[in-house]
Amino acid sequence: MPRVRFAVGCHPHNAKHYDDALEQRLKDQLADPRVSAVGEIGLDYHYDFSPRDVQQTVFRRQLRVAHEAGLPVVLHIREAHDDAFRILQEEGFPQAGTLLHCFNLDWAELERWVEAGCHVAFGGSVTFKHADEVRDAAARVPERTLLTETDAPYMTPEPLRGTTCGPEHVVFTAERLCEVRGVPYGEKRESFLRTLLDNAYALLDRKPTEWQQQRAQSLGIKELSPAERARAAVAQWRSAK
Repeated sequence: MPRVRFAVGCHPHNAKHYDDALEQRLKDQLADPRVSAVGEIGLDYHYDFSPRDVQQTVFRRQLRVAHEAGLPVVLHIREAHDDAFRILQEEGFPQAGTLLHCFNLDWAELERWVEAGCHVAFGGSVTFKHADEVRDAAARVPERTLLTETDAPYMTPEPLRGTTCGPEHVVFTAERLCEVRGVPYGEKRESFLRTLLDNAYALLDRKPTEWQQQRAQSLGIKELSPAERARAAVAQWRSAK
């Protein structure tokens, strides 16, 4: 699957396990030319599986790694947007881009992130019956920074809510986005959907950075062709059986 790309990062749930050794492993994995972002990283104050001060420290450290590697970040933020925004202001929003993963709040919160230049991905929540504030926010995001996503296996969009979410369900999210933004059927809708796809490619389907190339060379990692990747994946699967 030549178009599959990865994001690698320490989720805030696991921040308590982050140390120098894990950061070294993170940097080694980021050297893989198929990796296109650092993520999901951020803060989660809903579950608090890791102490909040630890989450903040680890978030800062991974932002610095993203700056060093020249890669965008994919953010997981839950009930912690004020602290996350402050930390990004202090550390600097990565020049390569910042993606708000599966955004499901209102425009009052989203506006400052959009003004900071962030990309915004909407998942199934934009289709939920009582999510008018999410749809209002989705209608206001600049087209050039708008993406769709699944958050699989969660956040299955209507009309399939309650089942396991998969990539094929993004069509329902995309259709709802067209509706709330007033994009009619025909050429205009086709152009709009193409823009969403192009946004994803531009942000996440990028060539390896100079940092990745240098680190991959030092680690002896080479960029594989699609056929070589497929053979390697099959060999790995067979060896695990």
